[in-house]
Amino acid sequence: MTYQIIDKEDYIEVCADGTASHWDLLKVIHQMKQLDAKKEKPDLWILAESLNFSLYSFSPLIQGIQCLLARFAVKKGCKSAILAADEFQKAKIDIYCAEASALPFQLQAFTTRADALAWLLN
Repeated sequence: MTYQIIDKEDYIEVCADGTASHWDLLKVIHQMKQLDAKKEKPDLWILAESLNFSLYSFSPLIQGIQCLLARFAVKKGCKSAILAADEFQKAKIDIYCAEASALPFQLQAFTTRADALAWLLN
Protein backbone atom coordinates (compact mmCIF):
# COMPACT_ATOMS: atom_id res chain seq x y z
CA MET A 1 0.00 0.00 0.00
CA THR A 2 1.16 3.53 -0.73
CA TYR A 3 -0.15 6.54 1.13
CA GLN A 4 0.39 10.19 1.81
CA ILE A 5 -0.55 12.07 4.98
CA ILE A 6 -1.17 15.79 4.55
CA ASP A 7 -1.65 17.98 7.65
CA LYS A 8 -4.06 20.68 6.50
CA GLU A 9 -5.18 23.65 8.57
CA ASP A 10 -8.60 22.22 9.54
CA TYR A 11 -8.10 18.47 9.06
CA ILE A 12 -5.65 15.71 8.23
CA GLU A 13 -5.92 14.16 4.78
CA VAL A 14 -4.80 10.64 3.93
CA CYS A 15 -4.58 9.41 0.34
CA ALA A 16 -4.28 5.62 0.03
CA ASP A 17 -3.70 3.26 -2.91
CA GLY A 18 -2.66 -0.33 -3.51
CA THR A 19 -3.40 -3.42 -1.44
CA ALA A 20 -4.01 -2.67 2.24
CA SER A 21 -3.94 -5.00 5.22
CA HIS A 22 -5.09 -3.98 8.66
CA TRP A 23 -1.39 -3.67 9.61
CA ASP A 24 -0.86 -1.16 6.78
CA LEU A 25 -3.81 0.93 7.93
CA LEU A 26 -2.71 0.81 11.58
CA LYS A 27 0.73 2.05 10.50
CA VAL A 28 -0.91 5.07 8.85
CA ILE A 29 -3.08 5.72 11.92
CA HIS A 30 -0.02 5.50 14.17
CA GLN A 31 1.74 8.11 12.05
CA MET A 32 -1.35 10.31 12.17
CA LYS A 33 -1.30 10.09 15.98
CA GLN A 34 2.20 11.54 15.92
CA LEU A 35 0.76 14.62 14.15
CA ASP A 36 -2.37 14.85 16.31
CA ALA A 37 -2.04 12.74 19.47
CA LYS A 38 -5.51 13.48 20.87
CA LYS A 39 -7.27 13.38 17.49
CA GLU A 40 -8.30 17.00 17.85
CA LYS A 41 -8.48 17.44 14.09
CA PRO A 42 -10.91 15.47 11.95
CA ASP A 43 -9.47 13.40 9.14
CA LEU A 44 -10.40 12.69 5.54
CA TRP A 45 -9.35 9.40 3.99
CA ILE A 46 -9.30 9.45 0.19
CA LEU A 47 -9.32 5.94 -1.24
CA ALA A 48 -8.03 5.34 -4.75
CA GLU A 49 -10.21 3.27 -7.06
CA SER A 50 -7.49 0.63 -7.14
CA LEU A 51 -7.27 0.39 -3.31
CA ASN A 52 -7.88 -3.23 -2.36
CA PHE A 53 -8.78 -4.25 1.20
CA SER A 54 -10.44 -7.30 2.67
CA LEU A 55 -13.66 -7.23 4.68
CA TYR A 56 -11.88 -9.62 7.06
CA SER A 57 -9.42 -6.88 7.99
CA PHE A 58 -12.12 -4.74 9.64
CA SER A 59 -12.30 -6.50 13.04
CA PRO A 60 -8.53 -6.58 13.65
CA LEU A 61 -8.30 -2.99 12.39
CA ILE A 62 -10.94 -1.80 14.86
CA GLN A 63 -9.24 -3.69 17.71
CA GLY A 64 -5.91 -2.13 16.74
CA ILE A 65 -7.39 1.36 16.68
CA GLN A 66 -8.90 0.82 20.12
CA CYS A 67 -5.47 -0.22 21.44
CA LEU A 68 -3.78 2.81 19.84
CA LEU A 69 -6.34 5.19 21.30
CA ALA A 70 -6.59 3.55 24.73
CA ARG A 71 -3.83 5.68 26.21
CA PHE A 72 -5.05 8.99 24.80
CA ALA A 73 -8.19 11.02 25.33
CA VAL A 74 -9.86 11.61 21.98
CA LYS A 75 -11.62 14.92 21.48
CA LYS A 76 -15.35 14.37 21.90
CA GLY A 77 -17.23 14.65 18.63
CA CYS A 78 -14.20 14.16 16.42
CA LYS A 79 -14.88 12.74 12.97
CA SER A 80 -13.31 10.64 10.22
CA ALA A 81 -14.72 10.89 6.71
CA ILE A 82 -13.85 8.25 4.14
CA LEU A 83 -14.08 9.24 0.50
CA ALA A 84 -14.74 6.10 -1.53
CA ALA A 85 -13.88 6.00 -5.23
CA ASP A 86 -17.21 4.40 -6.22
CA GLU A 87 -20.46 2.98 -4.83
CA PHE A 88 -19.06 -0.55 -4.43
CA GLN A 89 -16.13 0.68 -2.38
CA LYS A 90 -18.54 2.85 -0.35
CA ALA A 91 -20.68 -0.20 0.41
CA LYS A 92 -17.60 -1.94 1.85
CA ILE A 93 -16.74 1.15 3.90
CA ASP A 94 -20.33 1.38 5.18
CA ILE A 95 -19.84 -2.13 6.64
CA TYR A 96 -16.64 -0.94 8.32
CA CYS A 97 -18.43 2.14 9.71
CA ALA A 98 -21.15 -0.05 11.21
CA GLU A 99 -18.58 -2.37 12.82
CA ALA A 100 -16.54 0.60 14.07
CA SER A 101 -19.41 2.18 16.01
CA ALA A 102 -17.59 1.37 19.27
CA LEU A 103 -14.72 3.72 18.38
CA PRO A 104 -14.68 7.06 20.26
CA PHE A 105 -15.25 9.15 17.13
CA GLN A 106 -17.76 9.37 14.28
CA LEU A 107 -17.15 7.69 10.92
CA GLN A 108 -19.00 8.12 7.67
CA ALA A 109 -18.41 7.14 4.03
CA PHE A 110 -18.98 9.40 1.03
CA THR A 111 -18.55 9.34 -2.73
CA THR A 112 -18.03 13.09 -3.25
CA ARG A 113 -15.32 15.23 -1.71
CA ALA A 114 -17.74 18.16 -1.22
CA ASP A 115 -20.16 16.04 0.82
CA ALA A 116 -17.30 14.54 2.86
CA LEU A 117 -15.80 17.92 3.72
CA ALA A 118 -19.19 19.47 4.49
CA TRP A 119 -19.92 16.71 7.02
CA LEU A 120 -16.37 16.61 8.36
CA LEU A 121 -16.00 20.30 9.07
CA ASN A 122 -19.47 20.98 10.51
